[in-house]
Amino acid sequence: MEGLSWLWPIGLMAVLWAGMSEEEARRALARGLAAGVAALTMWGTTGFAWAFGGIGLWVERPEFQALRRVYTLGADPQPLWSVIGLSGFLFHAVDRSPAIAALWLHYAPAVLTGAILLGFGLEGWSPFAAALAGIGFGGFVLPLGMHWVWGNGWLSRLGLTLNLGHGVVDPAGAGVVLALSGGALLGLLLPWSPRQPSPERVFPPVHLPLLGAWGSLLFGIGWLSWLTTDPLSAARPALDPTLLARNAWLGVLGAALGAGLYTGLVAREVDTLMILRAVAMGWITGISAAPFTGPWLAGGWGLLIGLGTPMLVYGLRRWGVTPQSLALLYGIAGLLGLLGIGCLADGRAGAGWNEVGRETFMGVPNLGVVGVPGWGQPADPGQLTAQGVGGMILSLWGFLAMGGPAAGIRWGWKQWQRRRGKAAGLAAPSSVSSQNPEDGKTPEGDSPDS
Repeated sequence: MEGLSWLWPIGLMAVLWAGMSEEEARRALARGLAAGVAALTMWGTTGFAWAFGGIGLWVERPEFQALRRVYTLGADPQPLWSVIGLSGFLFHAVDRSPAIAALWLHYAPAVLTGAILLGFGLEGWSPFAAALAGIGFGGFVLPLGMHWVWGNGWLSRLGLTLNLGHGVVDPAGAGVVLALSGGALLGLLLPWSPRQPSPERVFPPVHLPLLGAWGSLLFGIGWLSWLTTDPLSAARPALDPTLLARNAWLGVLGAALGAGLYTGLVAREVDTLMILRAVAMGWITGISAAPFTGPWLAGGWGLLIGLGTPMLVYGLRRWGVTPQSLALLYGIAGLLGLLGIGCLADGRAGAGWNEVGRETFMGVPNLGVVGVPGWGQPADPGQLTAQGVGGMILSLWGFLAMGGPAAGIRWGWKQWQRRRGKAAGLAAPSSVSSQNPEDGKTPEGDSPDS
């Protein structure tokens, strides 16, 4: 089952390819592979340590004792404000424990998925530039987000520190991987990539519909396999895999139905590419909330997502996002996936998540993660607040961490071009005036003393 997890990034590539021409797909593949290889290389050398360098402080098992160093804002031996892991660099801990090696390998598909989303969306960039972006993304930016939510970091502890529900709950990585990647992509696109507003109301052409259909299927299968084979699942409350799979598929079917209804009523034809994008949106927005809600809510949430997908695509195109950079769509879906938990969770699962409410929560025994309106259980506005704060922090971190250096490089590049242009402008008149067509005679009207 662990090997099927690699279908997650492969399926995402196929879905993104469906809306690209052959030449665009070739360039996108080069960028995606460059960013992916660079990100995975940095994940193995430094990223894993930043993400899970302190997991041994949380999972009290002998095989994780090599990972017990973090930087924290407090002095608690089990830190509640952990910011970054500090052990396991350069495969040191991986060599010492098979369990740590399994943890390192398990999260590699998540890193590759985020890097592919980043690389495919960088329209107009060279593979070398995409690789540089992948180095920073996989080596530092994404691992910090993983530590904050999955590595016992401060976002996962908001329930204990600020009484915000169970803290940020993101079992599938909709926020950690996709929302953060979307923020990073936006941060890179704004300084360097020109926007091309497209006011046309026609749907974009679908180039590879069969590949996109297979990709949407593989995307979900790989993601479900990845989620159900987590090596850290023993340290978290058990999630019912049957409930997870059923609700995730209901959300996907609802999204496909919603997109089909929208395109059929608006354009009087069912648009294949829009349905494929809605299916991917359904996976992203539904899989995180799937273990915590019921079937009717999962299907209804998917239907709303499907109806909203064409409007999101149209809004991004009107703003000037190129068809290739519509990978931003899936970053937005990651944010919606996080918020979905705060809106759909009904307390049926997740009791004791992030060490909150192991036996009793809000006066109810064995109550799990619950949001607003609660759906028959006491509503917990704190959970929705935690999900919103988590989504905002993760996407903003990706935007600033990747976009800040990109904007600085862009400013330096423009300054260098401006100075070069001024130097060329000053050199041009002097070179013209120094020319003497009459073999050393002073040109007419000029004097040596002037």
